[in-house]
Amino acid sequence: MKWETVKIGDLCEITSSKRIFYSEYVDSGVPFYRSKEIIEKTQGQSISEPLYISEEKYSEIKDKFGVPVAGDMLLTSVGTIGIPYIVKPNDYFYFKDGNLTWFRNFDKKLASSFLYYWIGSKEGFGILNNTTIGSSQKALTISALKQIEIPLPPVEKQRIIVVALSAFDNLIENNQKQIKLLEEAAQRLYKEWFIDLRFPDHESTPIHNGIPEGWEKTSLDEVIEFNPKYVLPKEGEKRVFPMAALSTSSMILDWSQSELSSSTSGTKFSNGDTLLARITPCLENGKTAFVDGLLDGEVATGSTEFIVMQSKVISPYMVYLLARSSDFRETAINSMTGSDGRQRAQVDKLKQYPYLRPSQLIIDQFGTFAAPIFMQIHGLNKQNSDLQEARDRLLPKLMSGEIEV
Repeated sequence: MKWETVKIGDLCEITSSKRIFYSEYVDSGVPFYRSKEIIEKTQGQSISEPLYISEEKYSEIKDKFGVPVAGDMLLTSVGTIGIPYIVKPNDYFYFKDGNLTWFRNFDKKLASSFLYYWIGSKEGFGILNNTTIGSSQKALTISALKQIEIPLPPVEKQRIIVVALSAFDNLIENNQKQIKLLEEAAQRLYKEWFIDLRFPDHESTPIHNGIPEGWEKTSLDEVIEFNPKYVLPKEGEKRVFPMAALSTSSMILDWSQSELSSSTSGTKFSNGDTLLARITPCLENGKTAFVDGLLDGEVATGSTEFIVMQSKVISPYMVYLLARSSDFRETAINSMTGSDGRQRAQVDKLKQYPYLRPSQLIIDQFGTFAAPIFMQIHGLNKQNSDLQEARDRLLPKLMSGEIEV
């Protein structure tokens, strides 16, 4: 069935926010979102660099101009364009003008959730991409967005389509929550064993010169190989991961950001390696990943701004969790040199990082506890990839009316 088409601007108000100045940021209060924060929320991540405005400023804006309410939609409109976000009932935030476009006051003929899924379709994203202006940095204008035409099924049909598609998203969101809980559990375990030194049988382990028996003071260079050498065949395609594939708060590599290439340039890595962003602001934002999901023996390539960390004698899981620890990250950030905006962490400084190497028994025991957690996270992420693929195959057929629901 072919639906009628309508201009988006005829069925909702498309606007921007009240401008907020840098001087109006405060240390705590109402969260203030830019495109980056909306992208992190859509990916189920924690906000890496929270910004705030005062409660008083928020109330003033709410009274004079209004604030996002449940059912409104925000759309990233500069740089990384075309990522929609539906405001939830418990959301409490304001947002940056220009970076995000605000869709509100929807006509009863159009459900905001239907527009959300249409934008997520191949057709919708293609139209948005062709609507942008700018060459060095793409942008969507409000006037252009108002003129975009979309297919419009009857509103009851829209709701049925949304229910079908949101079933996939609900499963994906539940898996993301489980992944977050599992990773937090792994980080707590690492801190308990190797920072607080409350490892198994710590009470009965003799202490010599402030060090548990069987442990040794050393440096990271003795337990971790930085930027290990890999040999890639010149022939055939290789999997390439850009900086965008690294999360600010999770070990997961975003495979949807990767592509195949015949090039052998870039940083090389394989399963079990940890990737650490070395350049500002990616390092400060927390971009780090644990490599998993490649074929046995497969070597992938990635951004030259990755530092690859490979275990020598400790568990690969310990390497990743160390890279997430606050003291290590502070050391990496403090090691950065270079001009403003292009500063990079120095591998030589990281190699000298003092490290208390546990006994082999404790290393092995930790691996026994951590391996199932990392395997569960990998399995849940694989489920999410499969769910996203199934949803994305179904989405255009529902949106076009090719499949009836």
